[in-house]
Order: sequence, then structure tokens, then C-alpha cells
Amino acid sequence: MALLLQLKVFTISFVYGIILAYLIKLQYRYIFDKNKIRRIIVDSLFVFDNVLVYFLILKYINNGIFHIYFLFLIILGFILGYYLIRKKS
Repeated sequence: MALLLQLKVFTISFVYGIILAYLIKLQYRYIFDKNKIRRIIVDSLFVFDNVLVYFLILKYINNGIFHIYFLFLIILGFILGYYLIRKKS
């Protein structure tokens, strides 16, 4: 993979981790829903949709090639996003 393409995917993975932290904060109220069936459906759709969006972005950028270090950048972006959101609240 070309260096410029890798930097682009690194940046997108990191930003997607920050966006994911914000989306999880929005979805947090459904985690403790009393209706167990609704909670399972909402959580499953949330995870499925986020994974699908990420892989569609990867498909558009680099033909869907996924490396493990992309996951590390998503986690790093998530941690940074979590702390940024936490400071705002």
C-alpha cells in the first residue's frame, strides 16, 4: 500500500474512532433500557451499522483492505474522543 494511501486511512480510522466515541455517548441511554428485546435489537443494529459504515469507507478508499493497526488507530481515536467529550460535559 502506498504511503499516502496509508496516511489517509490512518487519519480516517483515527477520526472514525472519535466519531464512534460521540455516537456511543448518544446511544448510551439505550444500553440500560428495561425492555431486553429492544436493548438487544438496538445494540446489535448499532454495532452492525458502525462496522458496515467503516468498511464501506475502507472499500471506497483502499478496496476494503483492513490491517490490524487500523483497529489500533480507531481505539486510539475512541480514547481521545471519549476524553474530549468527557471534558465538555
